[in-house]
Amino acid sequence: MMHIVRGLRGFVAITLAGFLTASSLPAQAASTDTVTAQEESPKWFSSSLGFGSLWLEDPDIAAVYEDNGKFMSKLTMGFIPWSRYIHVEIDMGLGFLQFPGKAQFADGSGASADSMMLTLLPLSIDLLIGIDIAHEQPVVPYGGIGLAWTLWRENESGDGEKWYGDRMGWSGFFGLGFLLDRLEPDRAARVDAKAGINDSYLTVEGRYSTVDRQLQDGEWSRDGLSFSGWSLIAGVKLAY
Repeated sequence: MMHIVRGLRGFVAITLAGFLTASSLPAQAASTDTVTAQEESPKWFSSSLGFGSLWLEDPDIAAVYEDNGKFMSKLTMGFIPWSRYIHVEIDMGLGFLQFPGKAQFADGSGASADSMMLTLLPLSIDLLIGIDIAHEQPVVPYGGIGLAWTLWRENESGDGEKWYGDRMGWSGFFGLGFLLDRLEPDRAARVDAKAGINDSYLTVEGRYSTVDRQLQDGEWSRDGLSFSGWSLIAGVKLAY
């Protein structure tokens, strides 16, 4: 899991660098009086950084961690094989969230003084399809389905016990992308010309995931924790 966290930090740095480039290049080119009209660069890849909440349905998690809805950050990288009228992406996503709570007595009499922490790394591979018919369309609706895989770790405070595992399943999602280029089209054209960032969007996405299966002794099992539930994420997305 530490290797994944290090990779997450590197990906955050790369994504933030792209966002900073998009915001700084217009300022560097502000002295230009005119912008030469040109065709947009092709779209081949996308990246996004979003923040929101995940609400889990498992009653056992709700009993230990009280509030079963927690803040989540999510990074996504995608490949765009087609973007003419119908926008198609193959995306890989990585989320991160933690649930603090109190250990429960085995007899069900209540919570002990021992603190607990549940850490989740939700991963996804998605097929996204959007409706992008008009040039510089202001709002792009999209949806899709995907595979979901959640790595989890639960540990007691101090030198207490630790538990690890994973769960697999599927997810379905829908969302809206609001094109930011329309706010300042001249600056957007300069960013495209210098950095190859074709479009930038403010996105809002809802997702339902069923993540409750694990592979044990060659067979699928639903024993133990379930990480099924709804998530709502808002973020910024770049296509380049």
